[in-house]
Amino acid sequence: MHASFLYTMALGDSYGMKYEYLPHATNADLSDLVHAEHPKLTAYKKGDYTDDTQMSLANMELLLAKQSFDITAEEFVSAWLHTFKRDPHVGYSRHMQKLLAECKTPAEFVSQLAPSSRTTSGAAMRAGVFGVIEDIEEVKRLTLLQGRITHNNLAGTTSALAVALSVHFLHHGGTHQQLEAFLTAQLGEGWEQNGIENDPGNAMRIVTQALSALKNAKTMADVFLNVVNQIENSDTDTVCAIAAIIASRCTVLDDYVPETLKNGLENGTYGADYLRKIDMQVEAIFPRKMLYYCHP
Repeated sequence: MHASFLYTMALGDSYGMKYEYLPHATNADLSDLVHAEHPKLTAYKKGDYTDDTQMSLANMELLLAKQSFDITAEEFVSAWLHTFKRDPHVGYSRHMQKLLAECKTPAEFVSQLAPSSRTTSGAAMRAGVFGVIEDIEEVKRLTLLQGRITHNNLAGTTSALAVALSVHFLHHGGTHQQLEAFLTAQLGEGWEQNGIENDPGNAMRIVTQALSALKNAKTMADVFLNVVNQIENSDTDTVCAIAAIIASRCTVLDDYVPETLKNGLENGTYGADYLRKIDMQVEAIFPRKMLYYCHP
């Protein structure tokens, strides 16, 4: 059985936020799995999820509302604007936060972007939700459509596809052991180097860190701890959020995380209970199809 989807992403996102771009020790254990404030981002409230979960929620709600894959770029941007304005969160870049807060129309939003130059993880962080779709070509098409709005370059598109395809493979019966070979078959040999830069905010670096966090993990808690323990300074909330939404589809992974972390997750109008309600709709509308199941 799968763990919760966006709810699990929010747990990882909110936990990782306390270390975002902060040098930290790499020996965290279960006692570290609690929420905390961020010493530099004073607007952040401990336990809140950030842009990673909020934009994924926007994309997922749009999929559920449309009940079809006939979605336009304008509809994606409308969903992002609506979801931010109804419940503003922090974690976005200053430029993106300003656009979401001030732009009234998709056209106004898009006119102020420079998508070919953005190699950050915005397209990837919100791409995982498309993986539950049964048709792999639709997974790719929608992932690229929404990704190219903000991150139209090799790093942006490859990282987004890697996240969506990872979710897709695991959701529909694939195993974690087979995931690397599946991604290579879909994205090409050496895909991990597409647009990678020596920058902790680089999308490809973030996604490869997220995938590495799944290795040797037996529980969801292990995944979260692997994220913060693998490197001293990174975009930990995004790495943890992406690792969480991928790991949530891995049926052999125990979904254990300490109750203190669950209890600390925000639970306002669009918080924990709302995310779990969305997750139930996802499981009903996009059930597992065992497309990649291999008999032992």
